[in-house]
Amino acid sequence: MRRKVVYRSAAIRAVILIFAFLAIVSVFPLRIWQRTITERGGGDIVQTSDRVNDYHDVVQKFIAQYDRLESIDIYVDSVELGNYMSLVFYNENMEEVYQRFVYLRDAELPGYLNVRVGLDLNVGETYTMILNGAFSTYYVAYEHAGEDTSPYFVSFAYHDTGVEGVQLAAKYNYTQPLSKKVSGFIILVVILLAAALLGLQKLIFADKEDPLISVHKVIKYVGNPIAAVMTLAMMILIWPMKYFDIRPVENLFLELGVIIAAGFVFYAINHESDATLDVKLWHNVKNILQMSAIAAAIWFCCEYMNALYTIYQTLAERKEMICLLIFLCLLFPADRIFKEHNVYYCAAAIVLGVIYRIMHLLPETEKEYDLHNAAMTYGVIVVILAGFILLNFAVELYHRVHEKAEKKAISQYKISIFGIVLLVLFAVLVVFRNTRWWGVALAAFAIGLMLSYWLYGFKEYSELIIGGLLLNFVVSMLYCWMYRSFAAFNTGRYAFVFHTVTITAEYMTVMECASAVLLLYKIYLTREMTSFAARIKYLWKEFILFGFVTSYMMFTISRTSYLACLVMFICMFVLTSGDCKKGKLRYLGIQIGTMALAVILSFPAAFMLQRTMPAIVARPKKFLVETGNFGLYGGGQPDSHLYMSIERFVDLFAEKILNIDVMDYNYPEDIENYNSKGKSTIGENGVPLTEDQSDRMMYTLPEIVASKQTDPEIKEYLMETGGNELFARMEAEAAAAEAMVSADSGENTDEVQEENAEENSGTPEDGIEEFSNGRITIFKAYLKQMTPFGHDEMGAELPSGEIAVHAHNTYLQVMYDNGILAGIVFFLMFVCAFFSGIIFYLKNRDYAPGALFAFAMIVGVGVAALSEWVFQFSNPMAVALLMALMPIAFKDRKSA
Repeated sequence: MRRKVVYRSAAIRAVILIFAFLAIVSVFPLRIWQRTITERGGGDIVQTSDRVNDYHDVVQKFIAQYDRLESIDIYVDSVELGNYMSLVFYNENMEEVYQRFVYLRDAELPGYLNVRVGLDLNVGETYTMILNGAFSTYYVAYEHAGEDTSPYFVSFAYHDTGVEGVQLAAKYNYTQPLSKKVSGFIILVVILLAAALLGLQKLIFADKEDPLISVHKVIKYVGNPIAAVMTLAMMILIWPMKYFDIRPVENLFLELGVIIAAGFVFYAINHESDATLDVKLWHNVKNILQMSAIAAAIWFCCEYMNALYTIYQTLAERKEMICLLIFLCLLFPADRIFKEHNVYYCAAAIVLGVIYRIMHLLPETEKEYDLHNAAMTYGVIVVILAGFILLNFAVELYHRVHEKAEKKAISQYKISIFGIVLLVLFAVLVVFRNTRWWGVALAAFAIGLMLSYWLYGFKEYSELIIGGLLLNFVVSMLYCWMYRSFAAFNTGRYAFVFHTVTITAEYMTVMECASAVLLLYKIYLTREMTSFAARIKYLWKEFILFGFVTSYMMFTISRTSYLACLVMFICMFVLTSGDCKKGKLRYLGIQIGTMALAVILSFPAAFMLQRTMPAIVARPKKFLVETGNFGLYGGGQPDSHLYMSIERFVDLFAEKILNIDVMDYNYPEDIENYNSKGKSTIGENGVPLTEDQSDRMMYTLPEIVASKQTDPEIKEYLMETGGNELFARMEAEAAAAEAMVSADSGENTDEVQEENAEENSGTPEDGIEEFSNGRITIFKAYLKQMTPFGHDEMGAELPSGEIAVHAHNTYLQVMYDNGILAGIVFFLMFVCAFFSGIIFYLKNRDYAPGALFAFAMIVGVGVAALSEWVFQFSNPMAVALLMALMPIAFKDRKSA
């Protein structure tokens, strides 16, 4: 495509039309461009508030009029002490949805202070906004509220006491897409402008020579200026604007990431294609559809893993089934798909499916009718697709059996020993399913996949599976760039598109395997090259992809993923050590050096993009179980210290992986309240602290009042501004301290006895049990409760009496769920796959790009299975493993 030539005039017209199309699409249907709608109560400012501080807040309830609150202008009269205002939003259920500190000292007071929020709201829902001190004391203003003012501001309170007739003086700035009239006008202008440019182009070049130009040259002419402008803009945002952070080290690392990312982009735009390369997978429409089906199936696997309720799991599972069945349909040769009997079947099945759906729709009066109707609809589609596949298998087998006399065999492939073990495993899982139907579904898909491979064979099958998996990763990464913030706290481990890092680790292990196999294959093809530049030029796409996948795997800071990938890499290096007959150490050095360089270059770029892009888009998506980091839920704080920084990442990595403490990371959000040592210089209500009080972190009102270092004037001020809360708190603390002393005196003997008993028990907490995060206890519980036929429930009873969620070990879980025989066969499957993968690679490495994939997957999954539950129909790792194993389930009769 890049080498294709077109006339210069055609290229100019194409560029004009493409940009016009993008401009129109940005207006509609994407509706990127927004207008601001400002709403306020409508009354005049009538009075100044009493003090707002750490003990006295202002509460304003309002009804959301639009779905996006971009900012709010709050009238601040003056600041008495301190630097910040605390702003918190709660939803209708009083669940915190947004929080931030607002710096007050730069504002022109008295006057309106604009506070960026960027919060998505539910129209018609009542929200609560609370203003209070953040180690500060300040004054806001009230405006008149009554029947003549907006009904969307429903109640107002100061210090938990409702106040009638007034409300907070503020302006609420909502954003909405451009109106239909404005959108239509802009689209019309774009069309007219494009038409004018086309006419101008025709007029200017009417009498001039119209030479041929390559598509690649057009891409360079257009792409390079755009890339240059975007690179420069991003670098300016980072510094000197300091849009994302004020810390020099962080900005330097982000700038490095921009430079490296720009280098990748400019090379992608300007590099010359190698004309000797084979036709790529993505040059074939059917291959693209197959890879898209795989990517979509993995996407819905991820959706299943994130679902918190059974109905959502059912929906995700059925959508996954649909994608897997579509993939099986696309494995049929094109001439088989469009046979006459398929047309008749599809027509009849669709009609019957529609009738069935109409007859079984739940009425709107039923609870969650829409979800159940969607699940039923997906079920109908599953049945139709399954019928299509069964019909075509039956027809194909019928013809193969009748032609057997001429061809001597139904297929050129015969099942291998591993294939037999795999079939036995699924037979055992089905027989001993113990109320679990996902094993039946997984077995059905596996048999369909095996039949397809047996009947048709696929030269590029492994590369196709790898392409589908990595397509899912790229799409997921783009989604994360837009909507998934990289948080520094509440674990600080990046969960990607999941709500738990455990599943992320499993997912990233699969993607690491796929990307590493592709890169090692390209290194194998270039093993005779002596020029480093020539090698990188040939494998640059795989080089960058592997680097980005590894970077995101590192973001998880997951020992499960790290260990699985490390063992997988070692095994791959050992297996491929014979790929180069001469200079094996040199070849190993090339492999390790290329992979290491990919990570070293890609990590800053991936980190920069994941840190900055969600902050720019400012529409973060979170899961219900994700708590904390309320300052990142809106889009108003791109420079928040709640975002991950390279310092924080290094600190976490060293602590979690290396078990060392390399730095004291302390960067609070309200930085003006702290000194260079990370100690607070301001106490509650904004009073200044002495140096000794600061060093001791004595910043609460009771501590400051009780301190002999506190000036009498400050004590008097605190007593005045603390009010009854201060006395109540001091009395409560005194009573609690007295109760604690009496409790300690009575329980001290028991505690000593318990400690001595623990010391003599021989099971210290800091031993292997702690290292395994309690898994050893879980393993023992599962082993004790094993039976020949399995269990209905997957949780074993622990010594504490609690029921375990799962075994944290796939081998034990399969044995516990489906019986001891199933566990033995499952383990044998891994052993057979390991050796079959080695044999398959050694035989096929010269002409099969993904020959290493089955071996790498079985190692990666096998190691991850030691500490996690990874074998289930909707687990991305299980589906990817099953797809990867197909080539070793059969042997070619010619080479057997």
